Amino acid sequence: MQPYKLVTLVLTLGLLAVSLAPAQAITAKGGSAVMMDDGEQVKLEYLGTDRLRITSDADEGYMLMRGDKLYAVAQQGRQAMVFDLTAAVASMGGMVESQGVWDEEIQDILELTNTGQSEEVAGIRGEIFTMTYVDGHGQKQTSNMVLSKDDSIVALTRAMNAMTKLMITASGGQLPPGVIKMEERILSQGYGVLRQGDDFVFTEISTTEPPASSFELPAKPMQLPSMGQFN
Repeated sequence: MQPYKLVTLVLTLGLLAVSLAPAQAITAKGGSAVMMDDGEQVKLEYLGTDRLRITSDADEGYMLMRGDKLYAVAQQGRQAMVFDLTAAVASMGGMVESQGVWDEEIQDILELTNTGQSEEVAGIRGEIFTMTYVDGHGQKQTSNMVLSKDDSIVALTRAMNAMTKLMITASGGQLPPGVIKMEERILSQGYGVLRQGDDFVFTEISTTEPPASSFELPAKPMQLPSMGQFN
């Protein structure tokens, strides 16, 4: 189990999917999705906007959001260990940003254009946009993304947003300008993200609501000694 890697994944997802709650009512209450991240398969399960579970094939455990708390769950033999990730991130302070989580992410959006074309991702049809942005190194980049107003995608976007903001708040950080513009230009319009370039793409999406037991803590939470050891 590598909690620091899961922290990085969540913050990366958040930069691509953080959203303001759109005015439209969202009927999807829960579901799941599978995405590819650097060749690794990652599963996301959610119930509403306050429960999210992220499991990577590369880790023997998972990350769990319950309300305003985040946990890392690891298996040691038959014993489950639960770590208070919110407290661990808070103990790192500004270290989250200095470790390079933001380095290659979207820092500022310069232009966003609807190409008028569409693409199907994981069985859902979305609209293709071209985005010109400044990355964490100050370099101008161009990428394309597929956005959709499908209820399940918007609901998952909200759940990822909630977890991301918990991470940033716990670490004492502030939302980068790119996130604010993402909110203003894309997600406040009721869109969710199906694909961002070749790095963030869903391969499976289900509207079947996961059981509530998937979001229960299997053991009493413990304090994580030091996040630095997971670099």
